[in-house]
Amino acid sequence: GQAMPEKEKDQFPPLQLGQRVVVLGKRKGFVRFCGPTAFGPGEWVGIELEKPTGTHDGEANGQRYFTCPMNHGIYVQRHGVHPVNSWQAAAFQIQSFLRGRKDRQGADFKRTFFTWNQMEMQDESEYLNQTATISRVEQMLKAYHPANTPNQSHSAVAMSISAGVSIDPHTWGQEVEVGDSYTGPKIEFPLTDKNVKEVLHHIRTRPHEPIHPKYVMQLIGSSIELFNKVLKDSVFDMDVPSCEDGKLVILGDTHGQLSDFLWVLKQNGEPSEKTGYLLNGDIADRGENAAEILIITLLYKHLYPTTVSINRGNHENIEMNRRPADNGGGFFDELKGKYGEHGPTMFMMFAQLFEVLPIASTISKRVFVVHGGLFRREGVMIQHLRTINRRRQCPTTTDSIEDSLLFDCLWADPWDFNGVARAANRGQNCIRFGPDVTKRFLGTNGLSLCIRSHEVPSSLRGFEDRHDSRLLTVFSASNYCGHTGNFGAVVIFHADMSYTVEEHMAPPLRVLVQEYAGQEAPAVVERSTQEMDQLRERMEFENMSKIEQCVVRHKDDLWWYWTQVDPTGTGLVPAAVWRNGMSSCLQLELPWFSLQKSLVDVDSDGKVNYKEFLERLRPNVEENKAFEPGWEYKMVHKVYESLLYSDKPLQQIIAMFDSDGDGLVSPIEFKQAIQAANIGIPESQINAILRVIDRNKDGKLAVSAFLDRFQVVYSYGRKMKGAEDTKESETVNVELLNKIGKELVGMRSRVDVFQAIDVNHDGYLTKDEFYSALKTLAISLSEEEKQTVWSAVDVNDDGHLNYLEFCAAFQVVDTSEQSQKAMSSIIEAILSALQQNAMSMNFAFRYFDQDNKGKVRVQDFLSGLRALNASMQGNAPLAEEQLEVLVEYVDRDKDGWIDYEEFLSAFDSSRLGQTEFVKSRVERLSSHGSDKS
Repeated sequence: GQAMPEKEKDQFPPLQLGQRVVVLGKRKGFVRFCGPTAFGPGEWVGIELEKPTGTHDGEANGQRYFTCPMNHGIYVQRHGVHPVNSWQAAAFQIQSFLRGRKDRQGADFKRTFFTWNQMEMQDESEYLNQTATISRVEQMLKAYHPANTPNQSHSAVAMSISAGVSIDPHTWGQEVEVGDSYTGPKIEFPLTDKNVKEVLHHIRTRPHEPIHPKYVMQLIGSSIELFNKVLKDSVFDMDVPSCEDGKLVILGDTHGQLSDFLWVLKQNGEPSEKTGYLLNGDIADRGENAAEILIITLLYKHLYPTTVSINRGNHENIEMNRRPADNGGGFFDELKGKYGEHGPTMFMMFAQLFEVLPIASTISKRVFVVHGGLFRREGVMIQHLRTINRRRQCPTTTDSIEDSLLFDCLWADPWDFNGVARAANRGQNCIRFGPDVTKRFLGTNGLSLCIRSHEVPSSLRGFEDRHDSRLLTVFSASNYCGHTGNFGAVVIFHADMSYTVEEHMAPPLRVLVQEYAGQEAPAVVERSTQEMDQLRERMEFENMSKIEQCVVRHKDDLWWYWTQVDPTGTGLVPAAVWRNGMSSCLQLELPWFSLQKSLVDVDSDGKVNYKEFLERLRPNVEENKAFEPGWEYKMVHKVYESLLYSDKPLQQIIAMFDSDGDGLVSPIEFKQAIQAANIGIPESQINAILRVIDRNKDGKLAVSAFLDRFQVVYSYGRKMKGAEDTKESETVNVELLNKIGKELVGMRSRVDVFQAIDVNHDGYLTKDEFYSALKTLAISLSEEEKQTVWSAVDVNDDGHLNYLEFCAAFQVVDTSEQSQKAMSSIIEAILSALQQNAMSMNFAFRYFDQDNKGKVRVQDFLSGLRALNASMQGNAPLAEEQLEVLVEYVDRDKDGWIDYEEFLSAFDSSRLGQTEFVKSRVERLSSHGSDKS
């Protein structure tokens, strides 16, 4: 509201009443007043806007200087108004466009990051769900294979014993030889400042040349002993160095991002008596250099035991670390990649170290530092946390108070509402705690501040101040995972207990390496528009892939949701219904309206083809890596074979599928019939069959037609499984059987044909009845040929044919690709279930692999799968008969052993790239982005 300086007046020539102008580079209108007002000093302009986007009719704050229609009036200071065709107006419009573009870019980036962050939490949610399954698998294995039980426990020590890894840290690394080819630094005890600096220099300048495994193992063992000596209990009490320039630097998650850790050391100085460091968990996983961050920190821990420490995070956990990096893990793979045969042993040593780390720390008795957050239980005191048994893996349940406190220390998140709530997006058993919880905990324990980490702030800053400044989130991994564009931060406490928060955007590691080598390479402070677009596209690429896999896992639910509002089976639903289905079935609160254009096409009627969307998404699995060729056909036919061997008469089969006797088979009747037959077809496979069998508008089908189509689905597997799996007589006489079937059945219903041949109406065909039918054909058959045909069709060799044997012998010609679609759907259901439970399968196989060699006997592999099946609470991935087929086709060399690590690697979707669907959609996304610019 200040008057316009004289020197600026020349830039703004006088305006004429009635002149058409542009207001602030956006809105257009006509000048109705120009001069001083009571609103403030300087020259003001009264504008009648062309559109009703104003605030009055010329009267504002009790003053009227002109009159115009309501909501067309606005008063603006002179410098904000320019003639329509002036250069100032053009400049304003350009600036406004650029500001708008930057704002849109920022909004797009945050929306993309929100989706990426939600999908990351979905990964962690899947992990927690799998830990619950693992608990049930373990119970099954202990019950049926007790010989393996003694060394199985929820502690790294017990698991190390099972893996043959020593639990005596004194001996670690002793048997490892250092060859002449190793040129890196040694680590010798007792450590000296010079030795530590040599290692730090090596990591700074040659980070991709690992420290020798002998030295790392010795360092881990010595560190366990040191933590045991320094730590009195499960909470570590630290003080800010008391000298005048003393400080304590607190880092949040680093997740293997060495560049951030080195940058923080560069900015704040290396650990010393004056400079303390506390790493607040989640050093492991995601990034490539967690080992190097741990090595540096542990070395300095030896030099300064009371001023350097590490809190445990939820990623300092065995099962989490075994997951691939793109699914939230990666530490196991990092060690195996760097240290080869020593990697698994070193991994178990680190696991033992992680269990002795404190679960929380206090700073000068005034600040509480914990990785996750506060607690679902009331009245929690620091003393309760001190006595928690931390020498174990994170509990999978929160039933006991001790388990819940440990779990919340590692997993809890804050929210802005009072009380405690379940955090469904984070995973099973996770909670969110409100400002009242924080206030009570701090008050109860005489503390002033709680510092936690565990998540990237939604603002993409490196910190977030919440709960009336009583709770501070700090996250130190900038540009997390290489594409989120967030800042990192550290909290620095000074000797007087004042603190500052310093943010950073660490340069790439290669840039820091160049700098340490003497080449000046300043840090990137702000990213260009092009760089931000590239980061956004990389996040979108990952988002699409993860959403695709999530859709595959929940395909049954999505089919059900959309088919209920599509009774005529058009395959189309309104776009809003598609979005609601995605949100409801995937249980992900994502910006589906924005994602919709990247995932599906919306037609001119505003509808989405959900059938096309679901049918083109399949599990991203390397089948050829997991199984021998032909497995899928054998797998599909095996279940039908079980039903065939049940040897039921036709009347009973019809009654089984048509329980209400109306002559039609409904989906419910079909499911009940399969369950009643007790052949164990998993529900996901039943749903896959139902999806591809066409029915009437009520969802039903005539019994005879249904049985024909049901048989077609499974006989396709029998037909395609290969001659090596087929009876010789069947192979030789396939052509003859087809000729007989064409003559015998033709275009008639096979139920009608069967009943016509069944002269005594007992629901079976005897050999005489079958031979009599053959005599009516225009085909001349010798007695030997008749006997050969009979042997081929009487599958279970019981002297008569049941209806399903008859159907299997004389198949309906499938002209609609329906059988191929059905088989594809069944195999997809199997692969999806196996992929979803890969972590549980890994646990089950490792239960038998006490030598940690990555291989188990065939019978143990089968036992592991059976334990998984039994633990799935009615959602078993495979039928019992299919388990045996799977094992047969996994044991490629038939030596009685299975390389389960190779088998499981086929289900690692993060290493397989993306399907053509994802690639095409990402390209489409990029083109949308180009249009915007």
